[in-house]
Amino acid sequence: MNPVQKEQQNPTPEFEPIPAKKTRPSHLSRTRKPSSGDNANEIWFLTLSDLLLLLVIFFVLLFGLTWQQQNRPVATPAPEEPVSVSPPPLVPLAEVSHPDSRTAGLPAQNTVPENLEQALAHSLGLIAQEQGITLEHRGPELVLTFPERIVFDTGQAGLKAAAEPILGKVGAVILNHTGMLVEIHGHTDDRPIRTPRYPSNWELSADRATQVAKSLIQRGINPAQVSVKGYGEHRPLAPNDSEMNRLKNRRVEIHFNTPDTGSRS
Repeated sequence: MNPVQKEQQNPTPEFEPIPAKKTRPSHLSRTRKPSSGDNANEIWFLTLSDLLLLLVIFFVLLFGLTWQQQNRPVATPAPEEPVSVSPPPLVPLAEVSHPDSRTAGLPAQNTVPENLEQALAHSLGLIAQEQGITLEHRGPELVLTFPERIVFDTGQAGLKAAAEPILGKVGAVILNHTGMLVEIHGHTDDRPIRTPRYPSNWELSADRATQVAKSLIQRGINPAQVSVKGYGEHRPLAPNDSEMNRLKNRRVEIHFNTPDTGSRS
C-alpha cells in the first residue's frame, strides 16, 4: 500500500472551533466619552449663566441706587425775588458821565445849540430809553452814543436793518443844523480780532464809523460836515475786566460841535 492510499484510509481529523466566550461590556466601556460638540455646548451654557447673573446683580444695584435717590430729602431753594433789568435811561444833558481826556481841560460852557439837544432827545424819545442810547455833554461837545448791539453784529461793520430808522431820525435833526460839525467815533473792547478784512480793532472801529457816516450822508447830510475816527480798544469807558464792561466799550459815538469847538479836537 502506497502512502497516498494510507492517507486516504486514515484521514486527518478536523479540529472543531472553540466557541468564543461572550464577555459582558464593562461599566466603563458603556460610558460614552463626551464629544467636542458637547464640551462646546457646556461652555456656552456656563458663559450664558454668568452673564445672566451679572445682569441680575446690575439691575439690583441700579434699583437700589434709584430708590435711595428718591427717598433722599431734597432741599427746596428759597424763592428768588424777580430781578427787573431795565435799559440805561437817557442820560441828562447837563451831566457828564464819561469825561474825555481831550475835552477835560476845556470849559464846560454849552456851545451846542439847545434846540439841537431838545430835538435829538425828542426825536429819539422812547427808542433811546429802550435801546440804551445815551445823550450827554462832554465839555463843549454833545455826544450821542449807540451800543454795539443796536447797530452792528459782533466783529462786523455792516449796519443792522434795525439801526437805519434810528439813524434816519438823527439825520433829520442834523439837516436842520447845517452849521454843525458831526464827528463819528468807533470804539471796540480789548478782544483781538485778526481777519483778512480787519487785522486789528483799529480797522474794525474805523470801518464802523465810516458805515454810520455813509448812512447819514445818504440821507442828505453835507459830507463836509462829517468826519470819522477809529480808536479801537484804546479809549474804553470802563475797564475791560468783565463782559458787562466790554459791552459798554463796544460802541459808536456821534459828536456834535460848532466849528470853533471842533478845531480843538
